[in-house]
Amino acid sequence: MKRYILYSIFLGLIWCFVHGTVNFNNFLIGALLGPIVIRPFRSLYGFENKISYMNIVRKIPKLIRFFYVLFIEIIKANVMVAKIILQPKIDIKPGIIAVPIRTKTDVGITAIANTITLTPGTLTIDVSDNKEVLYVHAIDASDPQGLCDSIRDDLEKYVLEAFE
Repeated sequence: MKRYILYSIFLGLIWCFVHGTVNFNNFLIGALLGPIVIRPFRSLYGFENKISYMNIVRKIPKLIRFFYVLFIEIIKANVMVAKIILQPKIDIKPGIIAVPIRTKTDVGITAIANTITLTPGTLTIDVSDNKEVLYVHAIDASDPQGLCDSIRDDLEKYVLEAFE
């Protein structure tokens, strides 16, 4: 029971920040409706016994680091796309690249796929049946190995820390 009270408080705080207004009414709505909405989806990703308040608290610094790295990668990708667009002669080689991934859980695969899609110039198209490869369309695939290394070293590393 204590765990659910902590979840409710945590979800109430998250709701306040998502809503943009921190007040008692918003907190109460998030604290009451959060567990009701989240409960049916816990088993969807295999979280039945893994979630605890302390696990959530331990993940917060890793999540902050992940979002910081994601923000930096989005900025770098925006600059790269802007350079491509502003060049008088557009010299790009778009293509689809197979990116091997280390994560094996559905949550990790979803997080890395969405992270790749959020960065301008790349789009996750598919995941292989064995969940070991993501197929990524890149606006400039002239250096496929460099792109794979960038995804593995700059993005997937932090996804693994934050979501697994």
